[in-house]
Amino acid sequence: MANRLSLNEKVMPFVKELMNNEQLLKVHVTKINGATIIDCGLKAEGSIKAGLLFTKITLGGMGDVQILFPTDAKQSPFPVVQVMTSHPVLATLGCQAASWNINKEGFFGMASGPGRVLAQKPSKIFKKINYTEENKTAVLCIESATYPSEEVIDYLAKKCAVQKENLYLLLIKTASIVEYIQMAARAIELGMFRLVEQLNYPKEHILYALGAGRIPPFIAEEERSNDRINNALIYGTQLYLIIRSEPEDDIEKLVEKMISKASENYGKRFLTVFNEAGGTFENFDLSLLAPTEVIINDSRTGKLFQAGEINLKQLKD
Repeated sequence: MANRLSLNEKVMPFVKELMNNEQLLKVHVTKINGATIIDCGLKAEGSIKAGLLFTKITLGGMGDVQILFPTDAKQSPFPVVQVMTSHPVLATLGCQAASWNINKEGFFGMASGPGRVLAQKPSKIFKKINYTEENKTAVLCIESATYPSEEVIDYLAKKCAVQKENLYLLLIKTASIVEYIQMAARAIELGMFRLVEQLNYPKEHILYALGAGRIPPFIAEEERSNDRINNALIYGTQLYLIIRSEPEDDIEKLVEKMISKASENYGKRFLTVFNEAGGTFENFDLSLLAPTEVIINDSRTGKLFQAGEINLKQLKD
């Protein structure tokens, strides 16, 4: 089924805001092979506001994002990124998930954003969520260690079926403030991945979502940053869902299966599990990358179901 939300057009005001405020937002705009490159944290420093804009773009413009000061700084001294959306499956699995692994001409990057919809990458996700879209403009958010080459630009433009002049690439690296913010904003995505992709719960039953994630202490070093931001996902995220169940659904069991504590690797740091998996997500226990705490409001029965709790001990590195 084709849809007409025009997600790539929807995010262009955020893209233009980044482009028009390079100094203020500590980003850098350049051109490579006709495409517009917005460095939000690879070579550029990036900023908190750039992190918020970057996150809104990854969500295809379908989510509200804000950063909250810690309510009890002595117990939990971590800023909280809060996300709300009325399109939880499309906003996350269809846009925010960094599930397009680009490995081309010596360039490697993990791409999220509404440009994935145009490329239908990965195809199995878009078959599952049944969403397609065409647009003259493509916007991708890419985590990488390098800028893309001209050949990579050609490849991405072709896959998204746009002219290179209408391709916008937002770049970050792991050890950047924008990365810390946009990763903390993935509580809903974690829940949708677990619920829809892994547990095969019908996407049509998922109505609204509110997520919260902690920003761990920033450090300008790649490996430790990778460990901290992913550890914060496993032990510091909360998800509130409003669904419409069927009478045969066992929501009480479902909510218990959704949380990271359901993984046999719960209690270990992310990097420990990652290294045990050979340093690749191919063998990684993906059930660990799940929300820490989940609350489900079943609109059919009016009941609340809750499982898990924030693990502050694991967050204090």
